[in-house]
Amino acid sequence: MSNITVLNVSHNKREPDMYFANNPEGLGPDIYLFIHFITPATVVICGEKHITGKNACIIYSPRQRQEYGHHLGVYTSDFLIFKVDEPHFVARYGLPENAIFYVADGDKITRQTEIITYTITDKLVDRSEETLQNTLALFETLSDLYVESKPNLKRMFEIRQRFTALRDEIIQDPRGWTVSQMATRAWFTRCRFSVIYNELFGISPSADLISIRIEHAKQLLESTDKSIADISTLCGYSSVEHFIRIFNQRVRSTPLQYRKGRKSRG
Repeated sequence: MSNITVLNVSHNKREPDMYFANNPEGLGPDIYLFIHFITPATVVICGEKHITGKNACIIYSPRQRQEYGHHLGVYTSDFLIFKVDEPHFVARYGLPENAIFYVADGDKITRQTEIITYTITDKLVDRSEETLQNTLALFETLSDLYVESKPNLKRMFEIRQRFTALRDEIIQDPRGWTVSQMATRAWFTRCRFSVIYNELFGISPSADLISIRIEHAKQLLESTDKSIADISTLCGYSSVEHFIRIFNQRVRSTPLQYRKGRKSRG
């Protein structure tokens, strides 16, 4: 197991407006710096300026020049300053050094650094072993959530996030949606949207929309006493007859038969 010494840590830390750090030789000959940028930030690497997006991170190796700070005046981050006795510690987790990379869930990184902050600042009890374990857990989490920073892969990750959020919204309320409206919300033509949707979820958007509506109907039939007509409307159907026909095709029973069957099992 690697022996890690945490020198400083903070979570969700907001710096003064217009904050910018410039450390030409890093923080020391054997000191690493990990940063999770909660707000968009400016990062200069080899003289080239980059504006990060949400959930960007960087791990500076010892003696590496560090130039980073605010974008549009605001700067908030999680960070960890540490020493480690294993020269290839970062590489073991498949993470890049001195390069911007992205994670799929920044909130998990913030929570992990919050835990480390607690264990290292609690002076009443020796929590050095907990700090070590939690720091290792942070890097395991980073490895699990790591998203390639190549432009095309980052774009696909962002598209997946957008499509997943759209699908979650439809699941919550399937009323009023058409494939054309879904495509418009996702900023694609209907044709291109359908291709990407199928690639991501293994089903066409029109077929998935029907499945989502039927699952929503089954939930309402099981958990409420609403009329079939009301459920039809809540699931996005303008015609109760059309709803019953589609439901019957998918479930092999009418909505009323499905409700009675579920209640008799209960």
